[in-house]
Amino acid sequence: MKIAQLEVKFKVIEDLNLPAYKGPIIRSAFGSALRKISCPFKDKECNECLLINKCVYSFIFETPRPEGAQIMRKYKNIPHPFIIEPPMDNNTHYQPNDTISFKLILIGKAIDFLPYFLYSFELMAEKGLGKGKGKLVLSSINQGKNIIYDGKDKMVKNQIKEKILKIEKPKKVVKKIEVNFLTPLRILYEGEIAQSLDFHIFFRNLLRRIGLLFYFYSDKPLDIDFKEFINKAKDIKTKSANFERLSWRYYSFRQKRLIRMEGLIGKAIYYGNLTPFIPYLKIGEKIHVGKGTAFGLGKYKFKILG
Repeated sequence: MKIAQLEVKFKVIEDLNLPAYKGPIIRSAFGSALRKISCPFKDKECNECLLINKCVYSFIFETPRPEGAQIMRKYKNIPHPFIIEPPMDNNTHYQPNDTISFKLILIGKAIDFLPYFLYSFELMAEKGLGKGKGKLVLSSINQGKNIIYDGKDKMVKNQIKEKILKIEKPKKVVKKIEVNFLTPLRILYEGEIAQSLDFHIFFRNLLRRIGLLFYFYSDKPLDIDFKEFINKAKDIKTKSANFERLSWRYYSFRQKRLIRMEGLIGKAIYYGNLTPFIPYLKIGEKIHVGKGTAFGLGKYKFKILG
């Protein structure tokens, strides 16, 4: 499965007031701009449109289940092919000439649609963000030291370098890890948002997300025994867990209403035969886990303790 991670930078033009966690507001503004530049029938809902399976906006932001897909038959939508990782600071006020940036992860075919993201970000900045709609300007899109887009001359400078995510065999035995959940984690377990995080609850959601992304955005679906892996995950024990439950509200452009959300943030130490899980945990660091990944939820890092 191909992915590309970019950094999108803006220069603040007017006073800008944003919430402490900026993922939802950036994603919502991006979605609004993307629809404006790419949708020919803005008065229609996507599920009523004959172009639903041919439209860039629909593919990126609504992401309907493709016709003929053999999985997720009970669902209308599949995981989005992008992730916005908002700034990790808690700044809520920006002044003119300040810089604000976020990470953008593109998955599979979405990499080819970078120009649509680029034009949407320009329009998003022009329309303004947050309370008062403070204006910005798109400064650059970078991939490491490689400048993909320069906002000064509005030119694409270089091509994106893709990275291939694949399952690699572990190089050593692992018996203990620490997982640090950096952005709120929303995992559904038995129909409700999980309030604790046994390893098997965390891993079954991660494995499901990896499996879906490989199925829909890769030429080679994941070939593993899901039930066997989840049963093995139940043998992993929790040594310690320190979680805080966060709740917040954000305005959804798509649903046109305020939405209340809650999620877990914090650390957990797990022990047991963790070796077979390591390749999947490494991939999960790049693609997040749980619900709300498109606006940065479910970001984690892990380290091996023994």
